[in-house]
Amino acid sequence: MYVRHEEYLGPVVSGEEIKSDLRHRKKKDVYKTVSGSSKQLIRRKVELEEAEGWRVFRRNAKSTRIAKEKPADEQLEDEVWSILAQMGFKEMSKGRQFKIAVEEGLPPRQIDVFAKDDEAAVIVECTRREEPGRKRMTHLIDKIKADRRDLIRSIHKAYSRKPKLKVNFVIATRKIAWSDADIEKCREAKITLITDSELHYYSQLTKHLKSAARYQFLAHLFSGQKIEGLKNRVMATRGKMGAHTFFTFLIRPDELLKIAYVGHKASRDIDSLETYQRMLQPIRLKKIAEFINNGGKFPTNIVVNLKTSKLRFDEKERYGEGMLGELYLPATYASAWIIDGQHRLYGYAYAREAGNGFNQDSTLLPVLAYKDLPADEEMNLFIDINSKQVKVRNNLLVELYSDLHWESPNSGEAFQALLSRTAVRLNSDGASPLNNRMVVSGKRKTSSRCLTQISIQAGLREAKLLGTYGNGAITPGPLSTARKDDYQLNLNKGFTVLSDCLRLFSTSLPEHWKLGDHREENRCGYLCTNNGIRAIFLIIKDISDHIEYKNSTKLCYFNAEKTFAEIKP
Repeated sequence: MYVRHEEYLGPVVSGEEIKSDLRHRKKKDVYKTVSGSSKQLIRRKVELEEAEGWRVFRRNAKSTRIAKEKPADEQLEDEVWSILAQMGFKEMSKGRQFKIAVEEGLPPRQIDVFAKDDEAAVIVECTRREEPGRKRMTHLIDKIKADRRDLIRSIHKAYSRKPKLKVNFVIATRKIAWSDADIEKCREAKITLITDSELHYYSQLTKHLKSAARYQFLAHLFSGQKIEGLKNRVMATRGKMGAHTFFTFLIRPDELLKIAYVGHKASRDIDSLETYQRMLQPIRLKKIAEFINNGGKFPTNIVVNLKTSKLRFDEKERYGEGMLGELYLPATYASAWIIDGQHRLYGYAYAREAGNGFNQDSTLLPVLAYKDLPADEEMNLFIDINSKQVKVRNNLLVELYSDLHWESPNSGEAFQALLSRTAVRLNSDGASPLNNRMVVSGKRKTSSRCLTQISIQAGLREAKLLGTYGNGAITPGPLSTARKDDYQLNLNKGFTVLSDCLRLFSTSLPEHWKLGDHREENRCGYLCTNNGIRAIFLIIKDISDHIEYKNSTKLCYFNAEKTFAEIKP
């Protein structure tokens, strides 16, 4: 059915009509039927149409169905519209004449794509080039800036509700190379830019996460912003596990999905989809959805880490060390990292798509929530829970964590990912003396393959070779660079110097190095074991400290070659 907001904006579609429009929008072609009183007449008409670029799609007894590729600009609009529709936005613009009222006395503004759910509305302008290249975007940016306030006011009037909808403006482009100046203009104007690679990413992510992909998309648009419509409070118990605060509460799956994330929330490249595919297996999600729709329930907790330094809890009663009260959940997208229970939670998104038997209004999930758990302890908990309950190898989980948080805007997460990825690369890179010496998924332990990525990662942290993390900041180490936020640069230098240092041992004592942890009466290996490598890391750190003290300089200012030249003697 149509939703009538025509005084301020329209036309819009919702419900089943979105599904109907989606079928047409997803097609690359437009179609029409040519009919006539005779086959000869139909053939002549078709020939005239073919001269205009149409082609025969299907010949029928009394007509011919012809097709033509949509214009390029219409294809882009339909692609963006289709991605947002499949994400589960509840209202969408209809056709190509959707308009929003602006200043009184002026004609309403035509908008390419409009999408709205319960908390937010998105306005998208689409533009492209026929061939890849640069295009000045200043005019479009200025146009959005000029109309922004009027467009938001019309949306708020059309949906007269409190809290008011959060509104974001997006420019989606195809084959356009953006200049740094235009990117900065977008940032200043609070306009989100979505390019070819991100369109592909969100298209694939939607296939994987179904409607839950919407919240990852909205986290991109409203990163770090408070969303009034997300405000939610639950009855909860509060307690302590060691030095860390935790809460337990019940919540509807839809409410938790809005603030949850399992992949790297800031990553939007197609390679990062491998992380989702490894963490969330579609076959398993479908089976869980069937279980849910057949009335199945999960008695165990979803475990999350609430990424916020401030969390309001109104105490009602106290029971010894525990408390009962009202917990106000973070009102921001992607604020709850799912440590355990990914398949159970995202299975509800699949169950909703199937649409038979799942009552989202009466279903509640038990949750154990930590408050702002430090990245290293979050990782250890993630590994402990998943390795023991899901029976995934610890080393694979270290690799997953390095993928999930690589170059995260949270420096604590990013630093742990740097350590993890360095350990992974020392095993996988052919230039490393530790190549194929670690027990990883699919490889059995032997006397020579006896190292673990967990131990190597912990050794790097203990020796502080790639730096330290504390008080919200990274301090460079001797094998990292002074550019503490350039994680790829730090990975490259750290890996190179570590490999060169370890090669001194592997080439000086080759027979002993090959032994690994081999044990017999006359021969016992030590150097290339977890303890031996970690001891070498500590030696490298002591030597580095001596060099820095003696020369009154920091090795982090040297490149890999110069750093190793200082350490080697």
